[in-house]
Amino acid sequence: MFLSDLPNPTFTPPVTMARNHESAYEALGLSPETIKDLMNPKPAPEPTEIHAPNLLQSDEDNARPMSPNETSITLYAELLLHIRTVTLFASLRTNFSRSTDAKLSSDGSYITVSHEGQSASIRLPINVKGGGDAALELPSQPPTKELTLRLQLEEKEGSDLLGTLQREDRQANIVPWDGASLNDAKDVEIACKGCDSVLVAKGKIPQWRDLPNENWAEMMDFWHCHKPDEHHLHDHTHDDVVGQKGYAAGNRLQAMGGVGFVDLASFLLAESDCEGAQISSHEGTDPGLIQCKHCSHTIGAQEPSTDGWRIRKWAISIRSAKITLSSPTTHTVQKWISARLLHLIENTGLRKFHIHTAAPPDQSQETPIPSLLIWVFTPDLLFSSSIPTPGRLDPTRTMKVFYQKQTWQALKPGEPESASIEDVEFPVDLYEELEKGLEGSQRLLPPTAKKFQGWDVGLLERFEVLEAGLGEGSGEEEGEAGANGVENGNGVSGEIPEEDVD
Repeated sequence: MFLSDLPNPTFTPPVTMARNHESAYEALGLSPETIKDLMNPKPAPEPTEIHAPNLLQSDEDNARPMSPNETSITLYAELLLHIRTVTLFASLRTNFSRSTDAKLSSDGSYITVSHEGQSASIRLPINVKGGGDAALELPSQPPTKELTLRLQLEEKEGSDLLGTLQREDRQANIVPWDGASLNDAKDVEIACKGCDSVLVAKGKIPQWRDLPNENWAEMMDFWHCHKPDEHHLHDHTHDDVVGQKGYAAGNRLQAMGGVGFVDLASFLLAESDCEGAQISSHEGTDPGLIQCKHCSHTIGAQEPSTDGWRIRKWAISIRSAKITLSSPTTHTVQKWISARLLHLIENTGLRKFHIHTAAPPDQSQETPIPSLLIWVFTPDLLFSSSIPTPGRLDPTRTMKVFYQKQTWQALKPGEPESASIEDVEFPVDLYEELEKGLEGSQRLLPPTAKKFQGWDVGLLERFEVLEAGLGEGSGEEEGEAGANGVENGNGVSGEIPEEDVD
């Protein structure tokens, strides 16, 4: 069959179709106005504005999205040791009411807050075994979304909780991977933190030496020219013994093959020992940077004054035959930053630091660069939060830091230095981690605790006693600490009463 064989289709003009519909409506006895409305339908209404957003998508001010399993209650608690108080902050999405409830668990380790059919629990920063009951009374007025509760700690007779928290090893600035622990380990291997590739092979460095304080050069003459056990040596023999130390008065600090010099947050190694690393060859980067051969992750920098390579501890991992499965082979960058700040406090006696990066080579020294003014307010603090972060297990040991974003530029000739603020230069990657860590920690803090007199408030994680060395030798002491009432050996010391933000 061809198209020409088909019957001609009939076409009804639109006007005729409208008339047919109109006549059909007239047959129903409808008025002309009704017929007109039926013949010309109204457009679809525009979607109305949503005045009640889904609480699972965002909080009240769209500041932080909520995960599907997260409740509308966030909890934060911190231990103030010097006044023996745990302060609990509860942030609600609506004002609290008579149905809002806060309960302390029977063993005194958890607090649960219930509000509008939802509840959230938080582990207290300290677990006091055998303590009495605590009555959690909510304030009667005014209604608010932010609750603050104080729990007073009463030490049971016969316990030594405060002594445990203030013992000497907790007051020290704990820094892993010192010379003694590395010498005690077997077959130490250094790997890249980025890709886990080997940078320094096992057995390549059989000897590790701790470098003295950064002011060691001022005391070299006394340390190495007045040692009674070396006075009997002949001149040349004495020079040989002193020279082998690597940092003697008669010579400069120099990298040595097969020897690893250990600093607070770095290793000084000979280039020949770092077979898995290389000098950066990428355009636009600092030509003195040391990178992993496999993933180009920056792990350190050249140090021309010592003819060696400075390998940053925060960019690597350490493995040895001595390390157990539960021992960490790497640590968060935040903890290395905290150790650096504590070291500065010990050596300068100051608490405020103006931290910045080096000025780019193509910029003038007078050009301002971004910086952070840091005030280490509480050097040692334990906190818990109902908001999870990767790798965090509460209670968490931190330092509370106040900070302000500023700009820095080199002092002009004749311009006096500040006597209360220390200028500190950080590598770019360390500065970026500091900024990111402080901003990220604000997510854990309650709204009422994020600001203090024009300062932003942040938290930086600290090393725990268990993380010292290579993970062995401190288990017995930590077990005793747990028996005295501190969960997992955690505790705090060194709180400063006059600098408490309550």
